[in-house]
Amino acid sequence: MAIPDLMPHPVAAKYAVLVDVGYLYAAAGEVLLAAKERKEYRVAADELIQSLQKHAEARISGELLRIYWYDAARDRVPTVDQRVIAQLPWVKVRLGNLNARGQQKGVDAQIRSDLEALARHHAVTDTILLAGDEDMVPAVEAAQAYGVRIHLWGVEPPYGTNQAERLVWESDTVEVISADFLRPFFSRAPQPVPVTPPAAAPSPAQVFAGRAPSNRTPNPARSPSSGRAGRAWRTWASTSPRNGS
Repeated sequence: MAIPDLMPHPVAAKYAVLVDVGYLYAAAGEVLLAAKERKEYRVAADELIQSLQKHAEARISGELLRIYWYDAARDRVPTVDQRVIAQLPWVKVRLGNLNARGQQKGVDAQIRSDLEALARHHAVTDTILLAGDEDMVPAVEAAQAYGVRIHLWGVEPPYGTNQAERLVWESDTVEVISADFLRPFFSRAPQPVPVTPPAAAPSPAQVFAGRAPSNRTPNPARSPSSGRAGRAWRTWASTSPRNGS
């Protein structure tokens, strides 16, 4: 009778990478460029994603399901950069709404929903979560209840911390991505060159205000005896017969 093999066999991991782009860009822009708004810097997103993918492969031995790239756009209409990212292999762009104040709406809800769904359907054994909000905690706990390991990644802060303390506590592993790792992909946006408007044409009042008054004496009015008309009159008067002569 054959003896069953009861030795545990390693199970190949299958993992997804979930990236909160708003957190990643804001944290990197602050530590690298002291920037407060996204318009102050440019990001080589395609190269950044490739480096994050290689970094994940070095950390987890297994198969990458895909990278989820959570960003926002006005009325959820993707920008040119977001369209380029969406065409990258193994990358899925998920967009929330960007309101008039530049605030992202619906992004956290999408992350939580995908994190729970992947775990519930046993699509992954591990998830790398690059985020910082405490709102992620319930989804992390739910995914862990389905047996998924959560690996939290953060961005090196200029000081203190830029991730919720409870999110750090609940994650299975925590790693901080250094500023040196991110530096090649972020650059300061070029400053617009100020355009000097053309000078307005001067008004007539401005033109004549700068002129000196004229010193010429006006010519006296010509009498009938002066000029060509005067000469013709004198000729006629000398040749015409006089009354009574």
